[in-house]
Amino acid sequence: MKALLTFLSIAIALCWLANCKTADKTVLPPAPAATPDPIAADRTRYLDRLRKELAGKEKMQADSVFQNLKKLNKVPVGRLLNIMDRWGETLGVSCEHCHVPNEWASEVKQPKEITRQMMSLVERVNQDIQSIEAIKSERAGVSCHTCHHGEAKPARRPK
Repeated sequence: MKALLTFLSIAIALCWLANCKTADKTVLPPAPAATPDPIAADRTRYLDRLRKELAGKEKMQADSVFQNLKKLNKVPVGRLLNIMDRWGETLGVSCEHCHVPNEWASEVKQPKEITRQMMSLVERVNQDIQSIEAIKSERAGVSCHTCHHGEAKPARRPK
């Protein structure tokens, strides 16, 4: 136990020293920046452009601005864009995964319909989970992330 405490003390001291100035009083260089995620950058580019085009309409009901909404049609436009961004992040995809850019109402891409069906699945599971008495939690539930973990197709087993 004493050896473990000594080891931890030394490790903490070394970590602290690594963050301090060096002996010649120069600051250590910053860690290299993480490589930007091109998919997230792509999603941001689309959403920034849409937010600019829709400025002033953020609080309007989504179906009054967008065509062909079969789900989330009653949420405000600003919230809809945030939801889409979160889904893209959760599935590790850009807007082009489900949408044809600048033809957002298009039904050409199959993942758009799959997403609608998955939304219904999540709703059903979250309703059913409330009937499991052993859980006894108002917060029990699932979301896209529960299964997807950043992958468009959820894996049957952990990688």
